[in-house]
Amino acid sequence: MIGGRRLRLLAVALAIIILIGLGSALFWNLGGGTVAALPSSAGAVSTSARELVSDEILETAKGLQVTQQQAVDQLQVVQDQLAAQKAETKKLSETIATLAEKLDALQVTVANIPPPVSHHK
Repeated sequence: MIGGRRLRLLAVALAIIILIGLGSALFWNLGGGTVAALPSSAGAVSTSARELVSDEILETAKGLQVTQQQAVDQLQVVQDQLAAQKAETKKLSETIATLAEKLDALQVTVANIPPPVSHHK
């Protein structure tokens, strides 16, 4: 079933967006705590380590933002496809209703045709 597959894809895309958002929040909270928790008295090595951790967190956040945007873009595509499918389904439904009306009218016409008169000799 195509509709079920699209609905599942939509649900998965939404779940990915939620997970990315939660992951971003988690990284920001944990990352901020990790960087701030490094002792400042450790000297140049500590500063270098802090910068490295900070850079890694920023890169991770940027990567998550890119992934999140891709998920949003994919979700938009799925929503657009779903809207198009709904419009097509409505159009086909209307066509079927019109054909059913014509068929009913034709059946009434055929039922009203008098049977042929046979002449027996």
